Amino acid sequence: MSDTPEPLRPASPVRKTAARAARAGVNVIWIVPILALVVTLAIAWTSFRDRGSLIEVEFADATGITPGETTLRFREITVGRVESVRFTADLTRVVVGLRVDQDLASYIDADASFWIVRPQVTAQGVTRLDTVLTGAFIEGYWDSEVGEPAERFVGLDRPPLVRSDQPGTWITLAMESAEGLTEGAPILFRGVAVGRMENVRLDDASDRVLADAFIEAPHDGRLTTASVFWDTSGFRISLGAQGLSFGVNSLSSILQGGIAFDTVVSGGRPVERSHVFTVQPDEDTARNLVFAEEESTRLRVAMVIDDSLRGLARGADVQFQGLRVGQVTDLSVTMSEDETGRPQVRQLVQLSILPSRLGLPEESTAEDALAFLAAAVEDGLRARVASSGFFGTSLMVELVDIPGAAPAAIVTEGQPVPLLPSVEGDLDDFSASAQGFLDRLGSLPIEDLLNSARDMLDSITSIAASQDTRALPGALRAAIEDGRLALADISAITAELRESNSGETLAQVLEEASAAFQAVTDAAADVPEMVERIEAAAAAVEEFGFAAVSTQVEGILADLRAMLGSEDAEQLPRNLSNTLEAATGLLNDLRDGDAAGNLNNALSSASSAADQIAASVQQLPALIQRLQATAARADGVLSSYGTRSAFNNEAVAALRELRRATEAFGSLARLIERNPRAFILGR
Repeated sequence: MSDTPEPLRPASPVRKTAARAARAGVNVIWIVPILALVVTLAIAWTSFRDRGSLIEVEFADATGITPGETTLRFREITVGRVESVRFTADLTRVVVGLRVDQDLASYIDADASFWIVRPQVTAQGVTRLDTVLTGAFIEGYWDSEVGEPAERFVGLDRPPLVRSDQPGTWITLAMESAEGLTEGAPILFRGVAVGRMENVRLDDASDRVLADAFIEAPHDGRLTTASVFWDTSGFRISLGAQGLSFGVNSLSSILQGGIAFDTVVSGGRPVERSHVFTVQPDEDTARNLVFAEEESTRLRVAMVIDDSLRGLARGADVQFQGLRVGQVTDLSVTMSEDETGRPQVRQLVQLSILPSRLGLPEESTAEDALAFLAAAVEDGLRARVASSGFFGTSLMVELVDIPGAAPAAIVTEGQPVPLLPSVEGDLDDFSASAQGFLDRLGSLPIEDLLNSARDMLDSITSIAASQDTRALPGALRAAIEDGRLALADISAITAELRESNSGETLAQVLEEASAAFQAVTDAAADVPEMVERIEAAAAAVEEFGFAAVSTQVEGILADLRAMLGSEDAEQLPRNLSNTLEAATGLLNDLRDGDAAGNLNNALSSASSAADQIAASVQQLPALIQRLQATAARADGVLSSYGTRSAFNNEAVAALRELRRATEAFGSLARLIERNPRAFILGR
């Protein structure tokens, strides 16, 4: 076996196949661009999906519409934007392309409506002035229900007056002329606007004018087939038998017109959509249409008038309890015989009465109304002619209850129509009234009034011509001049005060005066308490027993005088001196003698005696204080006596002696208190 190493050879290169090279070429760095591509595609898809639906709306023109800027709004919120504007194929209209938010695209169905919002000046006023600054925009409206999406719409020429989902009833109004009426004219019910009128147009089948009217809920419930409409535009002036009539509803009705309606009679049925009503020129004509009902629903009766009455004509009202229930349909004459058999001519008035206006049920017929009137006639109901109108020259027929009327009944036999019993009319003769007025005017004392007026004018003339009256203007002028000078002086004084700061000085003075017044007030508040204390002190002084105190003081002074003047008091110092000498001699004897034990015993006895004396001496300060208090009280009492009286002098001297004695006793007591043995042994 050989240990020789093998020679080194160069390594052969590694050869890779195409598959291995492809697998080895996939690196982590490629993940980043791939992810970026995926994110870009996702964003592009999301933008494409959320960009919204494209719809097209046709308009007559594109005034104010700019692609990329003009917005689509729903309830004043932007929900889309204009992408394009182009013409139709025949160049008569423009097509606006709108990109709508995807969230709302499903709600825009065939019932949606679109219009361009611009500033408008109409009879109702100026609207949408904000678009002058923000620019025009397209307003859209649709309901809140998801429907079949639509892509093509025809825009409105003007904004709708009523939203499609607003509750109410649409009707159609037909009229002979639309003079005075404009788009948006109000529909009134007893003066309250309950709807609007729009889309005024000519009827293709006739010469009438048609208009769509919307009655808002719940007011549309007042609308029935028995309702009548009339024009309230402008104002009306009429002069006739009923006098001068001037009518105007409101200023808005003059500017934009208006239509009013009312349900005069009951019994109508609810109307359906697009029900056609005829608009009458005025209210009277509209209300008279109530009597154009079917023949079977009207009651025809008549009444006979003995005298020929001028002013009663066809169409005159028939009233019952103040309400119109019918009208006069015909006037004629009838021949009859009086009580003597002579023929006479009487006026026959035919009436048409509506049963529903008498308060009967809606389904009542003419026979029911006749039965009602027959019962009322038995209770005193009668027909008569009454005056109406401004001058009282226009007449009408009244159905009134006459108290105490003669028995009567409705005549039906031998008459073409039932005949109502009548009574003499209640007529106001204007000529008679005018004559009465002239008679009352003629009875006035006109001449006396004229004479009084003449005298008053003469007095006024004499007063005006007097010298004093003529001098009055000069005096007034002088007074005014004096007043002007006074005002000038006041102004000058005010200026001086303002310059000298008098206002501040016055304010300071007022503050000091206020402080002084407050101090006086505070001091015065303590006066009642002080007075009470003085009164209490005076009462105490009055109750104090000066006599008893004086007696006690005199007794004390007498006792002191007797004690000091006794022989024992005089011998007291001598006895004390002798005692001290004897004690001294005794001590000498004891010192000289050998009596220490006896001395100690004696000292013990003396110590006991000294202790007893000290105990007695402790009571001396209290006695001294009592003596001093008594002396002070006596001094106060005696001070009330005269300073030069004998009693006062003696009392003062006695008090002085008493004070000296007291001081001596006090000095002795203090000495004994400090050194009790000194009383026996001496100092």
